[in-house]
Amino acid sequence: MQKEKDFIFIFKHPRSELGEIDYVYSHELQDHYFWKVSPYICVECKNWKEDISSTEINHLTELVRDKGAFSCCGVYITSSAYNPSATIAINYSRVRDNIVIVPIEGKHLNDLIEQGFKSFTQKLCEEKVFKKTG
Repeated sequence: MQKEKDFIFIFKHPRSELGEIDYVYSHELQDHYFWKVSPYICVECKNWKEDISSTEINHLTELVRDKGAFSCCGVYITSSAYNPSATIAINYSRVRDNIVIVPIEGKHLNDLIEQGFKSFTQKLCEEKVFKKTG
């Protein structure tokens, strides 16, 4: 994100009583649904061997919700993958809490680097929101 001109670094490791988010960025993009949701993006990164579960997704949803009305987008990047319960939690976050969580798995990291954060996140957001994926 730091290499792309559209994103402005805001905070690293902002804490609340609920926990900590790795990074917060802002932007003024309006050319895609995902960017219109919020001018802020909360990013969580995990270099884990084990798959991410609903527990971790629900925790990120709580942290994003805790930041208020301006932050209703989250990007969860992991070197591993997401188990089925995480996928369900991501969908519930969007429907129940109006918080969009875009999951980026280890298998996506090369595409993320090649396509850039903006393009890749838009594409992945569309796939996760509009396609039935597992």
